[in-house]
Amino acid sequence: MNLPFFKKSVISVLTFALSFTLAIPGAFAASTSPNNSAMGATKDSVTADGIESVQITVLIRDDLLAAQAGIPVELFSSRGALDEISPSSTVVTDSLGRAKFDVRSLRDGLATFTAQANGLPLEKWVDVTFKNGLSFPLAAGDLIKIPDDGNATTLNDTAVYYYATDGRRYVFPNENTYFTWYTDFSNVQVIPIDQMSLIPIGGNITYRPGTRMVKFQTDPKTYIIIRGGVLRWIKSEDIARTWFGPAWNTFVDDVSEAFYVNYTFGVPVENALDVSLQIIRDATRTVNADKGFGNP
Repeated sequence: MNLPFFKKSVISVLTFALSFTLAIPGAFAASTSPNNSAMGATKDSVTADGIESVQITVLIRDDLLAAQAGIPVELFSSRGALDEISPSSTVVTDSLGRAKFDVRSLRDGLATFTAQANGLPLEKWVDVTFKNGLSFPLAAGDLIKIPDDGNATTLNDTAVYYYATDGRRYVFPNENTYFTWYTDFSNVQVIPIDQMSLIPIGGNITYRPGTRMVKFQTDPKTYIIIRGGVLRWIKSEDIARTWFGPAWNTFVDDVSEAFYVNYTFGVPVENALDVSLQIIRDATRTVNADKGFGNP
């Protein structure tokens, strides 16, 4: 038996294996196991007040039941945006293979939470019941207000809100803004004050993009609104005339300085062809779409 040759062969094989391992990190590492991984929650029932939270932990294991560190994990709710997941982005597992998320909600009901690790859906889930929260049947896109208090001197009962996909209510600051989105108040629902108080205020609604032009009392410039409440200065009357016709000045609204902070400013419009009002209007048919929440 040629032992020197045998030793050389073994050394060659080991050298090749080491080189292969170094060249391809994780070549012999066990894969993430959707079945061996686990999920758990600190409690199965939570008050839906937007304050109390439940912590959901995702434990990532490999095929050999060993915890995996450094794995990106995402958490999802069966109820979508009705439940607030924090962090909302990917969480990387710690040295014990754990990724932790805090969840809150304002809506009653059962939510099922699932997770993905490295884009791979896990075969486990967690159910959490939210209670004593908003029970009034609302859907994203609904218009809501509180009942009339019978007092002509109060204004709180006149405010109309848009219930958005993110579970918040956005207020129309005045009728001019409202009528760029709707033609009448026929679809406004009246909900109890105690239910309205459970819905956090998200902010003011701005003009529907591409519908009208605006100006502020202390600012001589006239602006067109595009998506997200962005104002673009219209640099000439010819541009406005091309968009709105000879009576273009009837499409200009004076906006109170109080709402100045609701808008941001974009680049000026140099030519009417720089902006297609029809495309802008088609892309923002709802407040949800204007605020980047999607439709409705």
